[in-house]
Amino acid sequence: MTEPITINGSEGGGQMLRNAVALSAVTGRPVRVLSIRGARPQPGLRPQHLMSVRSVAQVCGATLTGAEIGSCQIEFQPGEIRPRQDWRLDIGTAGSTMLLLQSLLPALARAEGPSQLTLTGGTDVPFAPPFDYFDQVFLPALSELGPRVAMQLVRRGFYPKGGGEVRATVEPATVRSFSWCERGPVTRIVGRCYSQGLPSHIAERMRDSAINVLRGSGYRPEIELEVVERGPSEGCGIVLWAECEGGSRLAGSALGRRGRRAEEVGREAAHALLAELAGDGAVETHLADQLIVWMALADGPSEFTTAMLTDHVHNAVIVAEAIAGARFTLEEGRPARVKCEPAVS
Repeated sequence: MTEPITINGSEGGGQMLRNAVALSAVTGRPVRVLSIRGARPQPGLRPQHLMSVRSVAQVCGATLTGAEIGSCQIEFQPGEIRPRQDWRLDIGTAGSTMLLLQSLLPALARAEGPSQLTLTGGTDVPFAPPFDYFDQVFLPALSELGPRVAMQLVRRGFYPKGGGEVRATVEPATVRSFSWCERGPVTRIVGRCYSQGLPSHIAERMRDSAINVLRGSGYRPEIELEVVERGPSEGCGIVLWAECEGGSRLAGSALGRRGRRAEEVGREAAHALLAELAGDGAVETHLADQLIVWMALADGPSEFTTAMLTDHVHNAVIVAEAIAGARFTLEEGRPARVKCEPAVS
């Protein structure tokens, strides 16, 4: 049996764990992850992380040890990747369905046929990409690399009750290399302002405050309202994205919470988008770390520019180099630049 590659998660969160098992499944190299989520106030596996690890293990027939709530160490011995049909995954909490899907995509993109999944949990929760960001920023970028994912939002799930549901179809493909270093001018700004189980004026106030901020900077945004009277959980949020010539999409988002004025939420999302637009990068800051895994699996060298190199980028690179054998070059600057030489090139 091959000795597992060891990943020390003491400086990171769930991202290092998710990337480690995803890359292990695709490369066939076993991995041992230590000090899981060691940088978090409550280290070890939580329900959403446990679901990610077990689900990836199911896709590739992996042997898995240490996968328990609270565990700070797992060992993952991957097997053969197989597509999944009519697969239902229920996190059981408000854990992020988007992060669960993100964990599964690298393996499902290498399967011999398409997969269909239904995921239940949180769709718009703190510390995770909202559904609309995933659908309108991450997935369009991924489709340019080859794999295609179609998503349908059945209902939203907010913290702490969750209960959201998303359906996804994954079409596998070879991952193409890319060079995204120049960003064209903004062609339009669009967005979605949504609420569930709350008075309709809350979403309207979020939308109007975001519009006022963006108009003050010379933009004319088109923001759709989505108001649902009842659902399994109550909540609200707003996601804005700028579409640029050349294909870049930059985003800003914010979630509402009890005691916070709707106007503050709308302004936060608008200012986050304006900060991205001021950063000169071709790749949105949060998208940058999500691309690292795909760069390591691409069929040739890739590169992109982004506003800044976050801790998530650095941690993703550590895992990708250790497991996939890729070599990255990170260049600080305005904008920063990320280059990757995958092991296949």
